[in-house]
Amino acid sequence: MHNVFQNNAFRFGMTFILTLQYSLLRTTEWSAFVKPLPIIFWFIVVGLSAQRPAAKWVMPSLLSAAIGDVLLDLGPEWLMIATVPFLGSTLILAFAFHLRGEVASGKTAIKELLLFLPILALATAFHLFMAPRMANSATIGAVLLLISSLLIWRALSSVVFSKASDDTFWVRLIGCLGASGIVANYILYSVNIGLHPVPRDLVIQLYYWGTAFAAWSFLKPTLKA
Repeated sequence: MHNVFQNNAFRFGMTFILTLQYSLLRTTEWSAFVKPLPIIFWFIVVGLSAQRPAAKWVMPSLLSAAIGDVLLDLGPEWLMIATVPFLGSTLILAFAFHLRGEVASGKTAIKELLLFLPILALATAFHLFMAPRMANSATIGAVLLLISSLLIWRALSSVVFSKASDDTFWVRLIGCLGASGIVANYILYSVNIGLHPVPRDLVIQLYYWGTAFAAWSFLKPTLKA
């Protein structure tokens, strides 16, 4: 059983099936049940696969995200409460990427800070643009945007500055793209609430696949397809 969860074809094939299932059932009474399944699946995958050291933080991040999924699907009145688990999930994942990039020496601290500044500037500009349109959600949206900025920063830093021989550039890049997908989901969700309708399937698929790629990047390579 462990072997099948270490097979990339099985991992991403099941991800496709579970994400498609939600798209097909999201307007039915089964929506709240099937929505967290892709995230729960990756929680199991990480738990049953050979992990990089920082992967132990990915599991609580996934668990928190799954709780947020269920709460968010209960209706608009749950939006504020549902955001809290996503704040925790994103912060924990950012910390996992931070630990992954710790191999970079202290000499890169200034470079990493300089990398963070434009990310923070873009996040601030987006918040200032969206805040008048977000009403009561503006404050918690700002907190989520700040934590998302930390996630992008640490994921991108792992790509740019990490030199670990057992953590290849392409794996780190896929992890960063996964983190970017998660943040893109948050941004598009905000746009959908305050500015213009965004196709729901696009928003949720970015989240699902972003989570899958980010989680996968914390697993040790396997010889299986």
